[in-house]
Amino acid sequence: MTELHKVSQFATSMLKAATLDDLLWTIAENIGTTLGFDDCVIYLNVDNKLIQRAAFGIKNPKERTLLNAKVIPVGQGIVGNVAKYQVAEIIEDTNADPRYINDEFMGKSEITIPVIYEGATIAVIDSESEQVNYFNEHHIMLLQIIANIAAPRIASALYSFELLKIQRELKQANKKLANSLYEIKKHQKVLTHSEKMASIGLLAAGVAHEINNPLGFAISNCSALNHYCDDIRNMHQHLLTHPNLPSDLKIKLSAEDYSYAIDDIKNTVAETNSGLLRIKNIVSGLCNYVRNKDNHYSHFDINDGIKSAVDMLRGEISDGCNLQLQLKKLPDIHANKNKIHQVFVNIILNALHAIERKGKIVVETYSNKNYACVDITDNGSGIDNENLQNVFTPFYTTKPVNEGTGLGLFICHQIITEEHTGQIKVSSADHKTKFCIMLPFASNEAKAKSVRVNY
Repeated sequence: MTELHKVSQFATSMLKAATLDDLLWTIAENIGTTLGFDDCVIYLNVDNKLIQRAAFGIKNPKERTLLNAKVIPVGQGIVGNVAKYQVAEIIEDTNADPRYINDEFMGKSEITIPVIYEGATIAVIDSESEQVNYFNEHHIMLLQIIANIAAPRIASALYSFELLKIQRELKQANKKLANSLYEIKKHQKVLTHSEKMASIGLLAAGVAHEINNPLGFAISNCSALNHYCDDIRNMHQHLLTHPNLPSDLKIKLSAEDYSYAIDDIKNTVAETNSGLLRIKNIVSGLCNYVRNKDNHYSHFDINDGIKSAVDMLRGEISDGCNLQLQLKKLPDIHANKNKIHQVFVNIILNALHAIERKGKIVVETYSNKNYACVDITDNGSGIDNENLQNVFTPFYTTKPVNEGTGLGLFICHQIITEEHTGQIKVSSADHKTKFCIMLPFASNEAKAKSVRVNY
């Protein structure tokens, strides 16, 4: 087998490794079998300690098990020195080197290679032989190539391993939070924000928190490209009117496909920019929604609040959902925009869950005396009569364990009735559920507490 073939075989086997464990054991086995070594141990650098994680030879008695796995601090022994100084070493006679640390296999010669990624030693490849002076510079060269190929794969696998660890910790933390939620029920503001964050977890899965940076670059680039399109079009017209332009080139420049492409570039850029701006608005709305310290009340259009909530929920609205907005022009209301926005998001999201991604939701606005009214109706699973009277009760939920806190509708009720002197009611019959929200117009907020409105 040629050296190139050996390296190719290593690279191929490493690409097939799905996990960090697979990768390290694959490296150890391939080095031992392909290069004919008596022994090979892979150390992983964890918190400045070298931990044996995979082996070939006597250290691996059966399957993927390690016999008396050692932990060596960076800087100690031959392996620790190689990790610290990042220089490969060949020990011709281990009996003559006081740094040698005894292990299960008492090798007479040793070769140790650092695995370096972005300037840091992330692992060490260590092999020993029962013969004195067995290893040579050719082995160092070949193993260093293998280490260089393995470095980014090990780094990537480590990152994935840490990510899974964090995800498990987050899942445990979420479970613990759900089990202890009753202990903080007196702290209304904390509960409101917790419910809001639970909704955001459903809405924003997979959306990176740094999305604004690349989005800004893209919008800026579209703006620049728009100017370039004008320059290209002007140059095109200039060339067509140039007196010395060859006739055959003029024919090509005047071709319908070419002219269409020049005109269509600007349209394409404009459409792309429009889409990016829409994303920016959605992200901005999500950021505003998550803020918990805004207690500012102001005049705003309730229809705009509904549209903003629907924009945020676009990712939850499937092709099978028929969402209709029947919005009438209404006077402004006087309210905390973010909290009213939270109410709309919560109730529409509940409707989406009720129809199970296939059905009809209608959001309608209208006026009733001094109130702006919002009806949110769905044809989903409906609410049983015995549950209907408890929908606004704190901690009451019909959802499975760990899927609902029983606080969403309770918080909606608090926001509408106590914080905004409005009304919220629910009715359900024949698989049709309707939430009716009423909020006083801005000119009537002072009278709202004394006005009783019938549906």
